[in-house]
Amino acid sequence: MQITLNDLSRFKDPASLTWERYVALQARERERYLAERATIPAEAMAYQTVSRRYLERAVDQFANNYYSELSATHYIATAAANAPFDELKKCCLFQLADEQRHLEMDREVFERAGIPERNWLPAWEAPGTTCRFFRHVLELDDTIEILVKANFVAEGAAGPGTFAVLADGAEARGDVFSAVNHRARVRDETRHISFARALVRALIEDDPSNLDVIQRWQDESLQLFVEVARSGERREWWEGFLASTATCARDKSAGIRRECPAPAERPRVGTSPGRRRARRRYARRARSCHRRGTPSCR
Repeated sequence: MQITLNDLSRFKDPASLTWERYVALQARERERYLAERATIPAEAMAYQTVSRRYLERAVDQFANNYYSELSATHYIATAAANAPFDELKKCCLFQLADEQRHLEMDREVFERAGIPERNWLPAWEAPGTTCRFFRHVLELDDTIEILVKANFVAEGAAGPGTFAVLADGAEARGDVFSAVNHRARVRDETRHISFARALVRALIEDDPSNLDVIQRWQDESLQLFVEVARSGERREWWEGFLASTATCARDKSAGIRRECPAPAERPRVGTSPGRRRARRRYARRARSCHRRGTPSCR
């Protein structure tokens, strides 16, 4: 089902970017990123500071990073091509440039880690990854549905918090290059979330009945994310990944397994701080089940 924004004046890019401002912004970001990279020791850039076990287990996470960005370059290009008005097209094109840069960063991680390219796609297609969600988005051609599902829901609920955790975890295990990449990535992701949030707000203000469709899209998206956490499919991988550092969690070493309660209720659509927190809590609950391998998330 498609929805439209009748009053185009309701949507404005929250970042107020023009092409000139975007180019200047990314020039500053590039300078910052290169300065951060320059502080990374050569042995860390060559992945000599991580354990072999970490590298074996991290392939799945590298694949999740790389193929989600590859997917984004395609679905955001589709969103830009089909955008119903110029202000939205401009936001999509800026995001497309961001995603292409993220894709290049993630490809370099694979290459510097010495992981053969033939192993990348099978790692992403394994049970319990984000593959199914992104392939669903790639099948869409409606700009508004793509942005609601990919930016408003997926990036809004899981993006910034997830990448902060991944950055800290990678750095703690000696993978400083991945940590720098994640922190650079999240600075762009917040802009993508902001304009999707502005779009959702404009759609609901334009026609309150749009809320029902947006809610349905959100439910479909979150369901695909929750399925990642089901049935303990990823428990062995997560335990191995977490054990790749010398320090193991006390509960894990004691053999304790806590059941994770299911999210009590799906979060309602909205752009208020309370609604955004609800979506983040829902996503964190699913990720917590994912890490523990518990089957109780539904």
